Amino acid sequence: NFVGKDNEEVLVVKTKTLFPDKIWEGFRKLDEREFVEFINKNSEYIKRGFAETDKNYQQIIAQIILKVGKRLFIHKVAQTGSESRLHDMWPIFLGGHINNTDKDISKAFDREFNEEINYKGKIISRNFLGVVKLDDNPVNKVHVGLVWLYEGDSEDFENTGDDGLVDGKFTDINELDNIKDKMSYWSKVVYPEIRNLLI
Repeated sequence: NFVGKDNEEVLVVKTKTLFPDKIWEGFRKLDEREFVEFINKNSEYIKRGFAETDKNYQQIIAQIILKVGKRLFIHKVAQTGSESRLHDMWPIFLGGHINNTDKDISKAFDREFNEEINYKGKIISRNFLGVVKLDDNPVNKVHVGLVWLYEGDSEDFENTGDDGLVDGKFTDINELDNIKDKMSYWSKVVYPEIRNLLI
């Protein structure tokens, strides 16, 4: 039973509810329990095709950083990836939309993680870092990212063949500093926060 991307029901919160005063931009550390409770109380599911063009809603996006020791997982967005606006960028995030088939937000994160990478190691810790938001282009205006840091015990993985993920690899602070201008929008915002964990 294949549901087209535009007909997927995705988790959203009304923009005015999430940003009652004005939309702030950047990365904010927030308390996981409070924020997830807020999302659970104020969210609904609407068709993705509708959500992508309606600035009255913020799609809640699972964003996972995978760290092993002092190294981060990064990947290149493929030319064939579903989001043409991101081609040839290097995100530090894995993840995607939260669907109405997910039982709760943490399960959505694990599902997205397992869809994007076939990770052979164990995840030894999961920490909620905060929320990333930009309001500077049509993609960013309708999405907000919930950032989790997953720490693994191994760099062993296989690409899953997910249409958006190619050239995945673990890399260190030197290479990350060199490619930071090529990182995707949210990655550029959050990387300075993460960088401190790699020194």
